[in-house]
Amino acid sequence: MKALIIGSNSFYGSHYAKLLLKKKFKVIGISRSKIKKKCFLPFDKKLKNFKFLKLDLNTQLIKIFTTIKKFKPNYIINFSSQSMVNESWKSPQDWFLTNSYSVPYFYSMLNNLSFKFRLVHISTPEIYGSSKNLISEDEKINPSTPYAISRVNADFYLKSLNKEFNFNFVGTRAANIYGECQDLYRIIPKTIYSIINKKKIFLHGGGKSIRSFIHIDDACEATYLIMKNKRANGEFFHISSKQMISIKDLIKKICKIYKYDYSKLIEESKDRIGKDKFYKLQTKKIEKFGWKTKVSLEEGIKKTGNWLKENNKNFTNYDLFYRHKV
Repeated sequence: MKALIIGSNSFYGSHYAKLLLKKKFKVIGISRSKIKKKCFLPFDKKLKNFKFLKLDLNTQLIKIFTTIKKFKPNYIINFSSQSMVNESWKSPQDWFLTNSYSVPYFYSMLNNLSFKFRLVHISTPEIYGSSKNLISEDEKINPSTPYAISRVNADFYLKSLNKEFNFNFVGTRAANIYGECQDLYRIIPKTIYSIINKKKIFLHGGGKSIRSFIHIDDACEATYLIMKNKRANGEFFHISSKQMISIKDLIKKICKIYKYDYSKLIEESKDRIGKDKFYKLQTKKIEKFGWKTKVSLEEGIKKTGNWLKENNKNFTNYDLFYRHKV
């Protein structure tokens, strides 16, 4: 089996590449930038079944498409997107360029391929907006940020391609994924790293936002089951744990695990603009495949912490804040 992964150097994409390589897939990975540090890549990029190409979906789409036509993968998995919800308010045009234009345009090109393949489209639950109800995959879409708005186009376009041309795709919308090799500006690794190195972190808006967190291993296993299920053509699936927790309680939980004084860690800050307060994803569809989470939040935090401790020397003077790349 052959797979081509767009966004293979992303946190989610790199772990999914690792899973496919374990399952003896031949994998081509494409990302617009090289990995920042070796410790952020969860597999050996020198494996004979893996090939990496540095290509940008916004500016080198023809080269990507040519690679696909030559490689003829059984599966194309697209993790690429401009992410970071709060940052999308600062320069929304960059989010619209990638997520609303380049990704749908890429899919229109894939629709003209002559060989059979399946696309796995990695979407986001941010498109639902904030909701206190349990959200199913058929929930009304109500995006509330430039990021969420930018992601809607590709989802709708794929449904249209599937209806009109029987374009073979499946889509995922996952809760907050965390784990080993995640960048340090994300809340769980940032909190653990700050505890290890006795640094302060900002708690925005009192940490009242409520989220579900799922370990990367569970997210990848779910994605694989969805990818391989032949009956799932044209459908979206939620991937989430059932545990909901506020950001404040999450940080307190991490402090308890590492026996660290919460008051020494936290610096209060005003809330971020346009952030959804709450959403809980229903996972009945994926559970019908026999999937359930295996890694508890506490276990996942400890696994992430072990990775951070092992690599702490690599993070000297490392930037804990997201830096937008145009």
